[in-house]
Amino acid sequence: MWFALLLRRLAALPKRALRVLWRALKASGRGLRAAWRGLRAPAGRLGVQVAATALALTATLAAGWFLVPGAGPAWSFGTEPSPEAEEAPLVLTPENAPAAGLPAETGPVGDTTTGAPTESATSPAAGGATDLDSWAQNLAALGIPQRALVAYGRAELVSAVENPGCNLPWTTLAGIGATETNHGTTGGNSIQSDGTTMTEIIGSGYSEMGPMQFLPSTWENWKADGDKDGVYNPHDIDDAVTAAANYLCHGGRDLTTPSGWYEAVHSYNPRDDYVQKVFDRADEYGRKSTV
Repeated sequence: MWFALLLRRLAALPKRALRVLWRALKASGRGLRAAWRGLRAPAGRLGVQVAATALALTATLAAGWFLVPGAGPAWSFGTEPSPEAEEAPLVLTPENAPAAGLPAETGPVGDTTTGAPTESATSPAAGGATDLDSWAQNLAALGIPQRALVAYGRAELVSAVENPGCNLPWTTLAGIGATETNHGTTGGNSIQSDGTTMTEIIGSGYSEMGPMQFLPSTWENWKADGDKDGVYNPHDIDDAVTAAANYLCHGGRDLTTPSGWYEAVHSYNPRDDYVQKVFDRADEYGRKSTV
């Protein structure tokens, strides 16, 4: 029916219009034949594949945008990603030093006349509940694991004998331990009763070792046996903290002076942002422990 109607309408057209229409149809036919020949050529087939791939990719992205609107990059929503906040500039100067905090214990450790520390009832290695254990329990609000806090306090006492004049506070050791490995708990780790970490902590940059993150070469120079078990183990917090204390105090430094404290921590890791982090944490521990 529709075909007969189309023929009648075509017949009603003037001859000149029919000739124009016929030429247009012939031109369209030639265009279609040329396109077909082009598509059969290698270049044509490649073009079709590229176009099909582009259409498929566009359709996939569009479908993903509609199904999961938040899955695309920020620019696809007309918004620019917010830049990460830059770390605050260093505000610490050699004229500042963190609060020292409550001393771990007032009594001497070992024989102060010879300078060689010995085991005593206040040493964690002596076993059982000790004065250091009670001291650490009283500072539980600081959020430092008790076993780590005992190691920091004991290292202060031992350092007072082995490094006279250094005046190293446990808060500085705790500030470094917090900055390096969150007191040996980074990555879900923990410190066991014997002072060793549950699994060895190895840094990703330079194979730093243990809760205080000693470089292998630095450990060889400064290794210590903090718990007197005959083993020098960087993964034992007692050994690592004692070695860190010796390192910080070498060269006759006095850590009660701002410049001496700054120089010591800066030598541990010569970066201003690192020194600032240690300062902030050590100062916080010092202030909270004396409240």
